Parts: sequence; C-alpha cells; structure tokens
Amino acid sequence: MNPHKKSQIAKNPPESSSKNTPEKIVPPQNIPESTPEKASSKNIKTTTLAPSVLIRLQNSMTNISNILQNASHKHHVDSALNEYLSLLESSEFIAIEGSVELARVFRDKIYEYIFSKGEIASALYLCLYALGDLEGDARFEAFVKTVDSTLFAQGVSEEENIMLIELGSIARIFARGRDEGIKFYIQKICLIDIHTPSVSKTIDFIMQAFKILHIRFELFLASMEEVLSLEYLLSLTPHLRRSILNWQLHTFWNVEHFFNHRDWLKLFVYWKDLFYALCDSSEASKIDEALYLQFFIYHMCGNSFSSQQEWREFNTLITQKAAHTYESFAQTFKLAGFVSINKPKKIIAFLRDRIVKNSPYKVEYSFLKSLIKHPGFIDSYEIRIYNMGLCEKSDDDIEAIKSYAALGIGVINVIEEFNKQGYYNSHLSKALAIREKMIADGVDILISPNNGYGISDFILATRSAKTQIFWSHGNFVYNLASIDLRLTHICGNATSIHHEGYEFVGVSVKMDEKFYNPEVPKTIIEAQRARFEKGVIVLGVIGRLVKIDCASYLEAIIKIMGQNPQSVFLACGNGNIHEIKQKISSLLDSMQIEEDFIQRFVFPGYVDSAVYGHVIDFWLDSFPMEQGESRIEFCAKARLALTLSKESKEAREERLNIWLEEHFASHAGVFMPYTSLEAVRSVWLEDACIAYDTQDYIAKANRLLSLSEECKQELIDKHVFIRKINDYFREERGVQAFLNALR
Repeated sequence: MNPHKKSQIAKNPPESSSKNTPEKIVPPQNIPESTPEKASSKNIKTTTLAPSVLIRLQNSMTNISNILQNASHKHHVDSALNEYLSLLESSEFIAIEGSVELARVFRDKIYEYIFSKGEIASALYLCLYALGDLEGDARFEAFVKTVDSTLFAQGVSEEENIMLIELGSIARIFARGRDEGIKFYIQKICLIDIHTPSVSKTIDFIMQAFKILHIRFELFLASMEEVLSLEYLLSLTPHLRRSILNWQLHTFWNVEHFFNHRDWLKLFVYWKDLFYALCDSSEASKIDEALYLQFFIYHMCGNSFSSQQEWREFNTLITQKAAHTYESFAQTFKLAGFVSINKPKKIIAFLRDRIVKNSPYKVEYSFLKSLIKHPGFIDSYEIRIYNMGLCEKSDDDIEAIKSYAALGIGVINVIEEFNKQGYYNSHLSKALAIREKMIADGVDILISPNNGYGISDFILATRSAKTQIFWSHGNFVYNLASIDLRLTHICGNATSIHHEGYEFVGVSVKMDEKFYNPEVPKTIIEAQRARFEKGVIVLGVIGRLVKIDCASYLEAIIKIMGQNPQSVFLACGNGNIHEIKQKISSLLDSMQIEEDFIQRFVFPGYVDSAVYGHVIDFWLDSFPMEQGESRIEFCAKARLALTLSKESKEAREERLNIWLEEHFASHAGVFMPYTSLEAVRSVWLEDACIAYDTQDYIAKANRLLSLSEECKQELIDKHVFIRKINDYFREERGVQAFLNALR
C-alpha cells in the first residue's frame, strides 16, 4: 500500500456489487485544480462563466435531475451520481452549493432504491456534501442507529467496518446534516487498521474528495479534537490509538489544503496530554507508545515551526519530559551501560533517522568525504552510520546507502525486522536494538543530528557512548543533559560560535560538487523552462514553504514583481500552499492589486533542485527564516541570489575585515588573482546581493533585475571567487575543528 499515492475520484459502476464486498472503483479521467474555499455558496457561480459554459452546466444539472426523476433502480441513481461527479470535477465548474431541490431528489431516490433495499452506498455518495444542507430526514435515523450498534462489534471485519462507516456517514448527512456526516467519517475511519487491503482506495478517495468538496480544515480539527480527548484515547487499545495517529500522519496530513496547515499546531495540546499520560507510566508498552508519539509530534509540529523559540518550547515540554522518562526506564529495567572495548580504531557512530538524499545527507556525506581524506584519520578512526529506519517518513534510498559504502562507511541496519510491522512497528524495540548494537560494537563517539525523535532521544538519554555529540542543522536550542558537545556547520567558517545560550564547535563543510552542480541534460532544463513564455523572468526559491509563509516577505515579493511585470515567482517545495495563497490574496486586497496577480505565483511542489536551479533566474531569499543549503546550491550554478542580512552593514564589514586580515597574509596564494588585501577587500565587502532591511531588499532586487548581462556576469564572477576561497577554508578548518573537538 502506498498511502501517499494520489488518484482521481472514481465513478460508481452501473450495477450494484454484492452486499458483502466493496464496490469496485474505476479511475476516471481528468480532475481539475481545486477552487478557493471562498467560492460562492450559490447554485452556480456565474460571474466568471461564459454564457455558453453556463448553458452547458445548466443542461447537465437538468440531465441529472431527469435521470433521478425517472429512476427505478439503484443503477439509475448511480448513473445520476456519476453525472453529478463529472460536473463537480469539471474545470469549468466553480461551485455547486445550495442546490437544495436536487439534494432532496437525490436523498429520496437514495432512500428508496439503496437504503431501503439494503444495497451498498459507497463513499462516493459522500460527495453529495457539495449540494448543501437539507432539513433532517428521520427516515435515515434507523440506519444511523444500526451502524452505531454494529460498527466495530466483535466478529465484524475491517472491510465490513469501512462499509459501515460509509453507510453511517451518508445516513448522517441526510438525518443530521452534512458536517455531522463528514465528522463521523473522519472520526471512525481513523480507527481502521491502516494496512487493511482496501484502505488504499479509501485514502485515494479522501485525498481527492476532501480537495474537490473543499472540506474545511476547521471541520477536520473539530472532528479530531473529540477523537483526541485524553479520556477517549485511554479507553482504546494501543493499536487503535496508533491507528488514529497513522491516519493523521499518512492521510489527512497529505490532503492538499490540509498539508502543513499551521492550525495542525492546535492539536498539540491533545498530543501532549496523551504523551504525558504515556510517559507517566512504568509499563514498557506505554513507553513504546511514547517513543512513537514523540516522533509523531516532532514531525507534525516541526514542519510548521519557524523560530528558535518554538523549538525551545518543544524541547522544554516534550524532549525534557521524554529524557526523564527514558532515563527512569533504563534504571527500572537495568539497561546495560556503554563499555570501553580495546580495538585498533575508535568508532564514530552517526545516528540517522533514515538514509535518504536530503539536505542533512548532503552535508554529512560531503563532510565525511573530506574527513576520511585527512592524513592519518582512517588509521585512528572508523565511521559507522546507525539507521533508525523511520519508515513512517520514507523508505531508505539504496543509492544513498551505496554512496556511503563507496567511501568505506558501513550502514548498520538492525531494525529491518521491526519495520515488517509497517506503520505499527515498535519504536522501543528499535531503540533497544540500536543501542545494544552500539554497546556491543564499542562505539566511542556518538554523533546525532536529530533533535526530537523518540528513538534518538532514548539512545542519547540512556547514555549509549562515552562521548555524545549533537550536530545542529538549524535547531540551536535542543538540549539533553547527556549531550557532551555541540557541533554545527552553520558557522560562517568560525570554529567556535555562540547560539541561543549554547556553545558550538563550528565545523564548516565544503559541499561535494556533485550536489551543487551535477550534470543535467540541457533538454530537461529546457523542457521545464518552456513552461514559461519567452522573456519571462523567473524569480523564486526552493525549500520548505513554511519559510516563505511571512506577510512582510510576501509583500516585498509582490512589490518587486509589481515593478517587474514580466516576472513570475516560483515557490518550489512542499508545504502549506493553501494558507500562503490566502495570505497573498489578503495582501493583494490590502494593496489594492487585482486578484488575478496571484496567477503569477507558481507552486510546483517538490522539484529536483539540480534542474530548477537552472530554471530560476534570480533567487529572492526568504526572511526572517532564510533558506540554507538550497540557496548555496543555487548560487553554485553561477546564479545570483539576494538575501536579507541579520546583522547591520557595519557589523558585517567589521566581521569580514577581521577575517580577511587574519587569513590573507598567511594564504595569499589562495586569493589569486587578487594580489593585495585592498583588492580582495573590495570584492569581499561588496553587498549588491545583501540587503539590510525590507526597503533595501526591494530596492536591491529591482536594481539587480535591471542589470545588463555584462554587469550580472561581473557580479557572478566575484561570487564564484568568494565561494572558491570559502570552500578552501571550509574544508581545511572544518575537518581540523572536528578533530580538535574529538581530542
């Protein structure tokens, strides 16, 4: 089962299926983009429809009504539903709300030819939600009661439970209102084992139907708040509690307009209450649940966090609570501590959530490649990567694993057997297995780039190595008492830096060129670039969209685009697209700019940065959350990027002058072809691509966009020179700083 797979809403087959088996779902053709939630609640929104289109839509409505009026069998009702679904999915159709009369006819025919005859009413009938609310129909109450008394009863299979949930939801729509029907559906489907064979169809249906029907996130929240009440959760079995979490993470999180919605954070208090209840138990099974729930909370919240303060609160409320629980568990069950083993080399263990080609992997691989080349390193140290195998995030990438093997670095996988349990795997079993393997191997130095997973916190909190190091990839407030040292590559070539009250060893990293500027066939780049008309300037960024979810940043982008009418903005990456579009619409309204301006914002989703780094012409870095490696990777393709500095112009110049005076004399040859400190300083202190406030940001963006090709190239050449020098010092100083820290 692939819970992330997207498919289109299927049509009912012309004849009903057996009462004991779900109806076959057959994928139809085109599904359009969803329309805004603020779509009209009238029968048909006519303001943007051409007369010919309006006539065609009205004819479709009449055809549906005629089919229903003449219906004498379930397959006639199914046929009318299929016509209705085609209309609902039409790219020309804006909204179909308030069609009360059509809703009444559908309701009556459904009762007469489906419900009263014991036929199956598939989930597709939930799409009648879009017709609007009717007065409650008491005829359907009997079916509501039947479902309530039968659902999840002993001897009822999960496949049968799914059909009962669909039946009960449709009955509630007609008996108690459409929101009650959807609410029931959300709350009950979460109790189904997510590995049930037919669940893949259910997930596909939810992904498409919730989008097309514009199911409000507020309705989803209201549904989940009841399901997540602590009293209710504790009345369930651990398997059912896990199912509720699985459906949130693997299904509802991925509904297009739910994805990374900031209001997911409103559920934090419910997750936290359950987490505390589990942590306050001494039962191993409850601790197992706590480890998984910590991972779950980390994922759901971390994708929306945009400040160190938010991470600090997470560390206080979740990480510290977890660490105390895990320490107590180790004492209660007398877990063995680490031991020093005589061996020819010291073992350095890197603990990874899973092995994939993400940004942390690129940094880590590049650093390790430089590290193992350092004279004498491999004579004294051996590097191993211990995999936590968080299959809930994604499967491991075989090519990434091979890339480590090519460096002579082994990936230790002792969790494969546990992952056969799928999304119900035991995180405690995995944590214990990894920890036992580390102790048996005699790991001397444990390095964790993780900052909140249950498994990694358990391994650290229970002291699995003599020296335990946290490597920060942006979270500078993560703290456990069992952390002995902190490293970060986000250090500006400094070997010692102070962040958020903590001292970090600066380990600068020279990124491997294969990540920054890999060979990409020109035809592939041209194909993506062809999406835009000739002469269009493509502005943009690549990264988590939460980083651009800032009103002041989006306002600056709108102003820049307003002064450059030939430009579009490409927001590449996954995230809360729906909310960002709403924020842009609100800004356009307040700035008295036509709403169709928003069409110049393009959200392509996840993209290959190796390709899109050549598609984007000019990088407008986000603020206050800036992009990281993605911006550096873009610039490595000889492109220009504008950033908003967090330090003043004076502070920046002072810092760079000190650095240049410290390094130029002893490394003059590296700075060639510039032969004097003054010549290098004139290049290094240039700030055409660095702004110091939002007004400066807008002004410099417009200035850069107006440069001639010759001037742009001159600026790019300067940045290429600076990068070359920085790479030299990154590699030399980063490796040495790391080795010094180990000593």
